[in-house]
Amino acid sequence: MGRIILMMNVTLDGCCDHTQVVADEELHRYTEELMDRTDGGLYGREVYQLMERSWPPIARSGEGPAYMVDFARKLDETPKYVFSRTLDRLSWQNSFLLKGLVSEEVPKLTAAGKRLLVNGGPGLGSTLAELGLVDEYHFLVQPIVAGRGPRLLGGHP
Repeated sequence: MGRIILMMNVTLDGCCDHTQVVADEELHRYTEELMDRTDGGLYGREVYQLMERSWPPIARSGEGPAYMVDFARKLDETPKYVFSRTLDRLSWQNSFLLKGLVSEEVPKLTAAGKRLLVNGGPGLGSTLAELGLVDEYHFLVQPIVAGRGPRLLGGHP
C-alpha cells in the first residue's frame, strides 16, 4: 500500500503562502530527502503551474546555487500527478493529469503502491486531510508573520 506525505510551509500565524517562505538550502535539501522516500509528487493545479514556471529552466540551464540546481533536476525527473479541472494537457516532463475526484484518484494511486509527496498549497492539502488520505504530515514553520493569506489546512484569517 502506498502513502501520502503532506509537506506544507506555514508561517508563525498559520498562513500558507509561497511568498512567505525562507527558501534556503536547508528547505530544499529537506524536501529532497522527502522526495527520496517517494515515487512522485501530487499537486493541485496552482502549485504545479507555479513550480513549472520556476524549476525546469533551472534544471536545463544549470544556473543558480548548486542546491537549487540539484533540487530542480530531481523535481524534473520525478513523476508529477496533477489534479486539474481546467487544464487539458501538461507540458512538463513526467507529468500526469488527473481529472477525477481526489477521493477516487488518490486511493487508486496508493492502492497501486505509490508513495507520493504533496508539496502543497492549502487547497489540495485541506482536501486530502478532510478525506483522511494523509498518512504523514510535515509542517515547515517559517520564521515569518504573514498577517494574511490562506490558512493552514483551509480558511482565511
